[in-house]
Parts: sequence; C-alpha cells; structure tokens
Amino acid sequence: MTLPAATLRIESQFCLDQGFTLVEADDGRVVLTCDVLPRHTNRHGNAHGGLIATLLDTAMGMATRASGAVDNLGTANLTINYLRPARGRITAHAQVRRSGRTLAFCEAQVLDDEGQWLATASAVFAVAVRTAPPK
Repeated sequence: MTLPAATLRIESQFCLDQGFTLVEADDGRVVLTCDVLPRHTNRHGNAHGGLIATLLDTAMGMATRASGAVDNLGTANLTINYLRPARGRITAHAQVRRSGRTLAFCEAQVLDDEGQWLATASAVFAVAVRTAPPK
C-alpha cells in the first residue's frame, strides 16, 4: 500500500523553518531539497553538518512513511559520511531498502546541483506498523 505523494508532506516546523521542500515521493522513495543560506553555514561558509544530517534523517523518515506501511516512526540509528563541502541547493534522495514489522532500513545521498555526491547516510527506524488503510 502506498500513500499518494500528495498526502505526504513535511510536518516538522523545524524542517520547514530550514526551507526543506518535498520534490518527489513514491513507494518508499523521497526527494527533498534545501537552499543553503548564510544562516545554515559553518565558519567556512559551507553547509553546517547538522543541516545535512537533518535533511538526510528527514528524507529517510519520509521515505519510510511513503512506503505506506507505518503509522509512526523514530530514528534508532543514523550514520552519515560527509564527502565534500556543500553550498547552494542540495538535494537528498532517500529510499527504503527493507522494512519489517518493527524496523525499517534506509539509505540516502545528498547531491549538489551538478550531481556530485556530498554525503551518504544509512538509518534504522523503529516503526509502528499500519493496521488500517490511510484515510
């Protein structure tokens, strides 16, 4: 069962305040973007690692929700590899690799506008399985 992309939305005010935008959502896959603004940068003028971590975590959590199989979830483990500095518009591509009764396993990548990989991540989410179809 899949939630229609139109049903899925960014619900966290913190993420909305950072300027995260949902670009695409499909069965267990999500694409989010964020424009790196001066308020998001570290002392070197690059995106702060916390912004990238939040974007990755949010994208993978939303991908889990986009699978349509869960009502609620929480991040149990998040691993990030930062590959290069990020500036400008960044895009997170997240996908669910496996989802069970209590855990969902996800992967994600953050890319710049030129398609260069800036960061990769994997996460495990504790999930509450959906018992009834979404309304």
